[in-house]
Amino acid sequence: MSSFAIPSVPRYEKQFSPRHNQLMLLVSIVKSSITAAAAVTTSSSLHSHNAARSPITDNMSSGGGGGIICAGLSCLDLQLVGCTQSGSDEAIERYDEAIHCAGGSASMTATTLALLMKTQPQEEVHVITKIGPDFAGNTMLEFYRRAGASTRLVLSDESARTSMAVLPIFQTGKRACFVNLACNDGFTSDEMLHQVDQYFGNDSSSGPPPPRAFLFGYPHLMPKMQGDALKSMLRNVRAKLSSEENKVLIAVDLNGVDGSDPAVAKSALIPALSEIDVLHLNEDEAMVLSSSSSSPAAPSGENGSNSLLNSELLSQISSFHEQGCAVVLLSLGSKGAFVSVTPDEKRLQQLSSSQCNIAMSQWDAGTQVHVPAFKIDHGGVNTNGAGDALFAGFSLAASSWGSKWKVCPLNAGTFASLVAWQRVDSKTRDGDGMRSADALMGMIVDQKLPTILDVNLV
Repeated sequence: MSSFAIPSVPRYEKQFSPRHNQLMLLVSIVKSSITAAAAVTTSSSLHSHNAARSPITDNMSSGGGGGIICAGLSCLDLQLVGCTQSGSDEAIERYDEAIHCAGGSASMTATTLALLMKTQPQEEVHVITKIGPDFAGNTMLEFYRRAGASTRLVLSDESARTSMAVLPIFQTGKRACFVNLACNDGFTSDEMLHQVDQYFGNDSSSGPPPPRAFLFGYPHLMPKMQGDALKSMLRNVRAKLSSEENKVLIAVDLNGVDGSDPAVAKSALIPALSEIDVLHLNEDEAMVLSSSSSSPAAPSGENGSNSLLNSELLSQISSFHEQGCAVVLLSLGSKGAFVSVTPDEKRLQQLSSSQCNIAMSQWDAGTQVHVPAFKIDHGGVNTNGAGDALFAGFSLAASSWGSKWKVCPLNAGTFASLVAWQRVDSKTRDGDGMRSADALMGMIVDQKLPTILDVNLV
């Protein structure tokens, strides 16, 4: 019997581990895998580029509902499934299967949401990321299309290389990561905003409807979009995509927060907090970003309990709110996740519009709630992308169903946990047998939820 825990570690790291023998083996696997996959790549997955930088187009038509934009870091992941883990740096480890998938925040959130929303063709999911004109880039485009995500906003830079990562997926369900960030290092705010401008096309009156949410990750691994540059980029995105009739939710997912230099880690994020409606991070990242000057935490709220968090974590969450962040989504590993809503009602009201399309704008200020992780009773477990799925699911719920469902913080968090639960199950993670977004929300309304993971058995 397998269990799923919302993972708090490991996260992407910019520097490689010193395990030289294992790395040489991984490099060899990557090269042979690319060679084999390239041999079977068909011309339908390739694109010609006439300019140094050009948006990639696809054949998806715009529907009648508000979509979601998933932006930020991407890389082609090579997952080594079923890896042994002897504990020795010099050991030759074995694996069962090598699988490519579209990785990174933009890829994982977009493919997760596109698979969830396949029954809602009017709700498009768009990817904004930067790739090169190479095997890895073309392969990622094919993954996006198979999931049902639109690639028309993807930026192709013929002078850049697409990022790649190797992820050993251990037999325990946990993973490690070795990554070359490549063109993510040079992805600028101006390039991001240029792609956002393409969302409506040349005529906003006849283009797609305004998106309901803009999801961005991972700023700590994208040096051109940090600190004041991140704040300016998010503010401009909101101005470009929002109107009085339709407000866009801005959500940011953290990864790669370097604990060796907390001052640098803080400077990459803290200036932008006032522009962030939903911030997702884990316990370790919150502690790296901790501030000793914050006020005491608010008491627990709707069906929630703060007993799972120490006082320093609660104080840091309060600090995020004080600096302008509306909602904090904290991953707690096997303990599930924690949702904290700002005590500032005016901050929530900034998200209200004449159409009231963002459910989060009507949440009770100061609410704090814990949601559990769910158990997987069958099949294998692959935690790669679980945190991205949690973030994507929460952002979808917080910006959706304002009139159709009663989406309170507890329901949004539970929905997010269900999305992650499906994503880490090897039988459903790629779409086969995956329940739709409406079906998952129906499970919450009907109180037909999976078994809660017993943290004492993890």
